[in-house]
Order: sequence, then structure tokens, then C-alpha cells
Amino acid sequence: MTRLPLLALAGLLSIGGAQAAPVVERLRGTIEAVAPGAITLKTIDGVSETIALGDDTKFVSVVKASLDDVKEGTFIGAATKGESPRTAIEVVLFPEAMRGTGEGHYGWDAIPDTTAGGARVKSAMTNGTVKADAPAPRVKSAMTNGTVSASAAGGGERTLTVTYKDGAQTVVVPLQVPVVTFEPADRAVLKPGAKAFVTAARDGSALSARRVAVGKDGLTPPM
Repeated sequence: MTRLPLLALAGLLSIGGAQAAPVVERLRGTIEAVAPGAITLKTIDGVSETIALGDDTKFVSVVKASLDDVKEGTFIGAATKGESPRTAIEVVLFPEAMRGTGEGHYGWDAIPDTTAGGARVKSAMTNGTVKADAPAPRVKSAMTNGTVSASAAGGGERTLTVTYKDGAQTVVVPLQVPVVTFEPADRAVLKPGAKAFVTAARDGSALSARRVAVGKDGLTPPM
């Protein structure tokens, strides 16, 4: 048996121990292809990513919901922009089985700002031919997941107080903000052309899906 010098062996061990842990990434885009053990996702940045699916990958459908469904005690997630007040650009109503998911307040991603244009204001009129819908500008956002303790309505918007284990945030929800919830699903929801939001672990160049959320009936997951 070949014996490695102690210094060489120690070097190998230190190299092995220095390997970085997989990094969690959130990817958004359109499913291009579906294989038995993977999907190809064309991200909103125009990059095609192959994402492995494992036995532990979870699947959900993203469906439309309503702010009318938000009651005191409802557990929600709200991506927000700005401060004083924080303004929601999307709201997720978590099913009771997912209560506690990602609870807290923390930095989020640059995501499409669905509130561009805001409330109705005095405007000018332009009549012409629409060439293409302009994509909503992406803005830096934060995420607040927690339980609604109080809410108020006014001026076509709602103000929610969202509490979590370390504090609370006040979130203003404009009328036009997309509100969605999750439904249980399986791999059958993976279809080319469907819009998806994927949480995956990246290890080097390899991506492995932890959760795949697919928009139902053409819906684009807003989170």
C-alpha cells in the first residue's frame, strides 16, 4: 500500500474540507423542456438552465387569490419595495400546511415591479398601435413572511401589519398587486411553456431543484 507523507495527506484533507457548500438560488422563467429527471428553464435573464429533479423535490401550482382572503391570522409572504411605508409588489397566501415558511424579514431579489404605473392619476392620452407589452421594470425588493395581526383599507389599497417571531412590518398593498396562493401538485404540472419559480441548490455548475412552483393556466408566479 502506498503511504502518503503526512504533510501531503493533511493537504488533501484541507482541500476536501474547503469545498464550498451548495448555494441556494431562486430562478424565474419559462420551462423549455421536461425530461424524466430534469427540466430546462429559460430564465428571465435569457439564460437556459438545466435543473435536476430529485425524489425530494417538492411541486406546487401557483394560482390566483384575492386580498379578500387575507384575514387576521393568515400567514402570508409579501415582496416589498421602499420603506416608510413598505409597498408590496406581490403577496402570497400560504396554505395552512405551509405556515411558517421562510418566516422573518430579509433581503430578496430584483424582481419585476408589477406596480409600475401605480394608482390612477391625471394623464395624457396616446392613441396608436401597441408593438409589444413592455416588461415591468425589475426593482430591488425585500421579503416579509409572517402572520397578519391587523389590516385596514383605504384609497383602493390595504395596509397590513405582518408579525413574525422577531418583530413586525407594516405593508401597504396597492389594488393592482398580484395576489396568489399555492395548491399541491406533482411532476405533471411540468410542461413546456409554463412559467415557473424554482428554488434550487447550485453545486459548481450543477443545479438541483428543492421546490418548483408552476403558474396555473398561464399565470406567471410573481414572487
